[in-house]
Amino acid sequence: MNHWQSQRYLKEGLATNKNIGLLNRAIATAEAIRAVNPHAPPILTLNHLAHETGVPYDFLRGVVTRGGSSDHSFYHVFTVKKNNVGHAHGRTRTICVPHPMLIKAQRWIHENILQFGRFHEAACAYRPGSKIVDTASLHCEARWMVKMDVTNFFESILETKVYKVFRSFGYQPLVAFELTRICTRIRKESPRRIQPSKAGISSYANNYVGHLPQGAPTSPLLANLAVYDLDKELSLLARQNGMIYTRYADDITFSSVTSTWSRAKAVQLLCDGHAKLKSHGFWPNHAKAHIVSPGSRKIVLGLTVDGTAPRLTKQFKNTLRAHIHYLERFQLSNRPPHQVLGFDSILGLQRHVFGLAYYAMGIERGWGAARLAELKSISWPAEHGIAFD
Repeated sequence: MNHWQSQRYLKEGLATNKNIGLLNRAIATAEAIRAVNPHAPPILTLNHLAHETGVPYDFLRGVVTRGGSSDHSFYHVFTVKKNNVGHAHGRTRTICVPHPMLIKAQRWIHENILQFGRFHEAACAYRPGSKIVDTASLHCEARWMVKMDVTNFFESILETKVYKVFRSFGYQPLVAFELTRICTRIRKESPRRIQPSKAGISSYANNYVGHLPQGAPTSPLLANLAVYDLDKELSLLARQNGMIYTRYADDITFSSVTSTWSRAKAVQLLCDGHAKLKSHGFWPNHAKAHIVSPGSRKIVLGLTVDGTAPRLTKQFKNTLRAHIHYLERFQLSNRPPHQVLGFDSILGLQRHVFGLAYYAMGIERGWGAARLAELKSISWPAEHGIAFD
């Protein structure tokens, strides 16, 4: 929580013989920020941010200047395979894990600034208290459904949009610019600026445009804040067509419970929605665009929404049952269960299956509780496992 007080700041400044004019200008800047968003902590300079976050100034300055020897500087970058649903075979997702000191700064920004931003009600992911089941329930008993997806969602949100987010909190241009650089990164494939950078500080000049890195703690909330205007337009498009609209990260769903809809209307909505995505700098993933007509199975965020309440899919249930069935009989095998099921360790396998069971309880409590009891009754190998009394 932000406990900044102008009078305390003034008192401490005068006690250390700071210039009264400088102190008053700093207080005026802080009050201007608080006037825009009373929850936003005043950040006056990069050095001030270093003090608040506990991250050395020289380190933050290196991040802001895009320092380092490569586009992997300040991040550990690796790729993971994407599911082939809607993707060409062999497609990968780039994950960027920030340097520990950069994570510390980004977590502070997440907790003290971003969570107090203005989010559109249709943006359901990453927000405190937001649950997948609640989002899916909005589409229950839908007759028609139109689904869209965005290609490289995080990487498509460039630093110009991130800068506007921090300016919307009331931060002065230079501080907003520095916060933006701390929350974005560049890579070899980053787009170049049409006009050379005209940063007031020469070391800040860089002709490559940064983007949100997937894996940074600041990226999820920044993504929601950066696409607020897109959410407004898609929400309006939904209302004009008598539909419900939700967006969970890059997963966009429209649904209608009325019987007056038609495939022609659905096709037009899909075209209009894709046009709006493109107008905001996103590229639709055409392979994952779907029109789901009455009578077809309807899935939202991995849950079946054909009935009055979201339910687990048959595939989810069959997978968890198969894992439990093998684990109850793994003593008959000469191989450790985690190796057979494709996990690196017993602990990793346990965390996975127990996580699935607890997730299932949040959707179908009775079924999930039964699976959880079965998992607890298994004679797990003691080494590196979770022990149950």
